[in-house]
Order: sequence, then structure tokens, then C-alpha cells
Amino acid sequence: MSSKTGSVIALLLIALLAIAVPASAEGDQTGGATGTWDVPIGGDVGGDMGWITFHTNVDDASIYVDGAYQGTTVNGVYTMSVYSTGAPLRSAYAAKSGYTQSNTVRLSMPSAGENLDYYLTLNPIQSSGSISVTSYPSNAVVYIDEIYVGTTPVTQNGYSQGYHNVRVTKSGYQEWASSVYVYSGSTATASATLTPIESYGSIYVSSTPSGASVYLDDKYVGNSPKTISGVVKGAHTLKLEKSGYYPWESSVTVNPGQTSYVYPTLQAYAAPTGTLYVSSAPGGAYIYLDGVYQGISPVSGSMVISNVAAGTHTVTAKLTGYQDASLSVTVNGGGTASVTIPLQSTGPAMGYLAVSSMPSGANIYINNDYKGITPLTLSLPEGTYSVKYTLTGY
Repeated sequence: MSSKTGSVIALLLIALLAIAVPASAEGDQTGGATGTWDVPIGGDVGGDMGWITFHTNVDDASIYVDGAYQGTTVNGVYTMSVYSTGAPLRSAYAAKSGYTQSNTVRLSMPSAGENLDYYLTLNPIQSSGSISVTSYPSNAVVYIDEIYVGTTPVTQNGYSQGYHNVRVTKSGYQEWASSVYVYSGSTATASATLTPIESYGSIYVSSTPSGASVYLDDKYVGNSPKTISGVVKGAHTLKLEKSGYYPWESSVTVNPGQTSYVYPTLQAYAAPTGTLYVSSAPGGAYIYLDGVYQGISPVSGSMVISNVAAGTHTVTAKLTGYQDASLSVTVNGGGTASVTIPLQSTGPAMGYLAVSSMPSGANIYINNDYKGITPLTLSLPEGTYSVKYTLTGY
């Protein structure tokens, strides 16, 4: 080739480079005019020229063609020129720190004067941490950001940095909810102490006698018979009080949804008592209090009957040869009362028989009828009697 011919080719090449501008640079819809221009690649000098424009969803993304760095997007655009007659280009992708590598696109070679657009998408790399949840009691259901993750204790990974909502539920317990802050690369913890749901039952109490005042846990709730509703499950103290009776108290266990039945019998206070002094005229009569034998009245003085219930009583005296006689007497609690019962003779004139022994305490039988122990004075009808003494050891 002559030097003249070589000069012509060089001038022609310079002219072509000066006027070879892609359609996107002239203001069409691709936005390629804002990109970065690079020297032509993909062929020998003198081939027909085209353009490839890359679009990225983030700025400052690095463009790689067949693994080789080409440049960086400006306003999300990078345009490179290629020779359409050059060696074919195969693939391209974009990369940026803090983002995952974009999708890889297969490239086609543009025709002379043609611009081809390719779109590459990069996604941010999410920094994540973990959340660990425990509860008392355990085996509770856990939701994080309203998504079920298992039962306690449980640890879940892959949570972005920031606040996350934790909710813990378990049958029979109140729901627990809170929020935790997750730091990238760290584990946030949540510990839930669950509170049992208050369950209620009832107590039915019927006392003997009825009409007693009822107290539940020292709070008056009414008179028996009584149904007490809305009682929290568990052990409670039940107390009953009624005038004239000893207080009654016991522990009652209430189960949820059930009724506990209580039937207490109240014990009456012991009746107050007094003392009764009884004598008869003549003495020696058999004395009965309300029909119950008490002893023999002395010839002189009075016999003493203790612990007589307060109230009105009937005292009866019986003596051979005399008509039975009864009198009413009122005994006050803590007090004393006395009564003397006069007897009317039904036979001959009466006399007295005084009987004593040494030692004393001998059993006396008159006409084989037991009369008492010595010393003893008896009122007897006039006549002759057989007197027998007996004493153990004599």
C-alpha cells in the first residue's frame, strides 16, 4: 500500500468516529445520552459501529461484559460502542457494594448504527439477626410479626435490623405481647411470664339451723342457705355465725365451672346452769327432778343438785306412808334456787329412826328394803322393823 493510500484510510476512520453518535444520544426515549461513553470494542478498527446501553435500577453500578469491567452507570445508564462486525459479546451483569449481583443478560451484537438496551436489576443485601423467645410455662405458641414460628423455647433467624413484634399465647393463660429490637448479626431475646386466666366457680352453703350469716374470705355475702357465684378458683375460707351457736369455719376449694356444696351443722352454746337445794317434810323422801331420781332428802337440811339447766323444772318427793308431792321451781343460769316439799301422811302416825354405824358408810336395809348408808335418819310409820347393816370387809 502506498503512503498516500494509508493516509486516506486514516482520515476516513477519524471522520467516522467523529460522526458515529447513537440515536439515544440524540434525545430518544432510552435516556442513553446521559450515560458514559467508552471506546469501541468487539471488533477491528474499520468495522461498522453500534451501541449497547445498560440500564440499572441503582446509580453507580459497575458494568461487566464477559467478566471484564467496562464502566459505571450515571443516573442509572451506561452506553458502550461496539463494532458490529467484531467478535460477538456474550453476557453482561451489574454489581455494586451492598447489593446482590444483578441478573445476567445475554448480549446480541447491534447492527451498524443500531442501539440495543438491556436492563439490569440489583437488590439490596438485607442485614439480619435472630430472635429467641422463651416463656414460663413453656410450650407456648409464638408469633413474630404475626407469623407463627413455633412453640417456646424457639429461636428464629433472618430478621432485618429494627423492631419486631412478638406475641405469645397458651391455653388457660393471658396473651403476652411485646416488641424487640434486632441488631444485624445479633440475637434479640424475649422472655414471657404468662399469667393464668382467672376461672370462676360457685359455692352453695346450707346450714343447720338455717339463717346463719355467711362470710367468704371474711366478706359478708348473705345468710344460709346461700349460693355464692363468681368465686375465683382455688381455696377459700368460709365462715358461718349465728346467735346462740359457736362460729363455724372451714376451707372450701372451688374448681372452674363447678359448684362446691357445703352443709355445716352449727353447735349450740352450752345452756347456762344453776344449783337447786331440795328438802322435804318429813325428810328421807326419794327426790326426782323432771322424773329423774336424784337421791334421798336429809332429815335436816337440804340435798344439793348441781348443774341444773336454767329454766323451770318439776321436783317430786316420794316417801312410804305419804302421798307423792310435786312442786315447780325456776332455776336461773349461774344462780341458786331452793324448794321444800311438804308430804301428807296416808297411814298411821309416823316416827323417826336414826341409824348409825362404826365405821360409817354401811348399807341400811329396813325390812330388807334398801334405805341408804349410815348415818341415816328415816321417817317410818309406827311399828317394829328389821334393820340390816352391810359393809364390804365386815
